[in-house]
Amino acid sequence: MDSQKDKKVFYVTGASKGLGLCLTNQLLKNGFYVASTSRNKEGLIKSVDEEVRNSINFLPLQVDVGDEHSVQKSIDETISKFGRIDILINNAGYGIQGATEEFSESDINVNININLKGVLNTIRCALPHLRANKFFDDGPRIINISSIAGRFCNYFPGFSVYGSTKFAIDGLSLGLRIELKEFGIHVSTVNPGYFRTCFLQKDVLVRPSKVIKEYTLVNKSKEYHDSELNNKQPGDPEKGATAIIKFALLKNPSPMLLLGSDAIRYAKMRMEEIEDSIKTNIEISLSADYDE
Repeated sequence: MDSQKDKKVFYVTGASKGLGLCLTNQLLKNGFYVASTSRNKEGLIKSVDEEVRNSINFLPLQVDVGDEHSVQKSIDETISKFGRIDILINNAGYGIQGATEEFSESDINVNININLKGVLNTIRCALPHLRANKFFDDGPRIINISSIAGRFCNYFPGFSVYGSTKFAIDGLSLGLRIELKEFGIHVSTVNPGYFRTCFLQKDVLVRPSKVIKEYTLVNKSKEYHDSELNNKQPGDPEKGATAIIKFALLKNPSPMLLLGSDAIRYAKMRMEEIEDSIKTNIEISLSADYDE
């Protein structure tokens, strides 16, 4: 394969729609090597822009990120075609909204399987190749697409189950950042706000079959997302993808990228709440140390 150092090899999960599809199209149009995954390979190929879907730089892969063997096979195919992975972008996700009490164990397991286990599977399978990668002078990267519903899920009634997996991704990424530092591997999260993708569409965002009417805040939140926010989200997915690529190629990407004006607004609100919590409980907090 071409060994030009500016032609990085990207591995992108969840690429058949939304930010993942925008990333795939933009990366291919900019001449990068791209291995993109989806549960439906043919659907992925059809979704990619016609001008680049047949590019020799494009490797479409059918992958179930919750299945380690499926992920490993796709990583092996990527290495076979491109020789390495420079930037891993974990974008595959499973949207779910409802009160925690409303969800079945099966609903919760699917959410965890894709949003958390899928990320762990991809990272674990890719790490031997990322650690061995001496091609990228500034070090390979792992970019995990999280959400404002992770660290800031207290602002979104009905996203506690979804937010729990995204919060876990934030924690995983912070831990991995120090764990992989000695190998020169950068680990970051991208925490998007609301983007005008299909995420809120009724055939995409999963809702529980059981509805408990007493959860008035959750039910109002469902209605708001359906009637007021869907198709009116402030984030432009094409601009979002451009920003993610720019961030991924920085010499030293920071631990977190808040993506979108709403993401920044919620982060500032949360920072104020944490500061207030520290001040309110300072005496109780400090009372737990040994008297030395």
